[in-house]
Amino acid sequence: MTTIESGSPSPQVRQVLGAYLDASLLTDGLQTELWREARLTLPQLAVLRSLRDGGPQTAGRLGETVGLSPASATRLFDRLEERGLVRRRRGHDDRRCVEIHLTSRGRQLVGAVRALRNSPLRRAVEAMSEAEQRSLATALRRLADQARRLKRLSPRVALP
Repeated sequence: MTTIESGSPSPQVRQVLGAYLDASLLTDGLQTELWREARLTLPQLAVLRSLRDGGPQTAGRLGETVGLSPASATRLFDRLEERGLVRRRRGHDDRRCVEIHLTSRGRQLVGAVRALRNSPLRRAVEAMSEAEQRSLATALRRLADQARRLKRLSPRVALP
């Protein structure tokens, strides 16, 4: 396991961060198309997809799943609820808990979004071998999980 030190990153870390930044630029066109097509942001789409695939979830867990702070998640849920895409319900066992549910309108919208289906990003992934796809998916999940874990441990430290 690599320890995190302050100061200048190693050449390997710089290489990984550079590759990540290059890849993240690919989402700009995707975000533009998603907004034009469905008036959704990538985090909003991630929430809708998570609800579609995993069913109702507590607000805290859902926010954590998509990497949002509690305040950002609340604002995002407010916007989705105003559009009739999700609804909030108090938990049956614990009334302090708020569950987020996907509405039929939300399910319909997430099923109709074509931005990712028709994207150059999707075509690029499809052009990769299955082994490359598995390796990339594993590495990206580990990166996101590690960044979220470090953020929870030290919320005042900005991650690169």
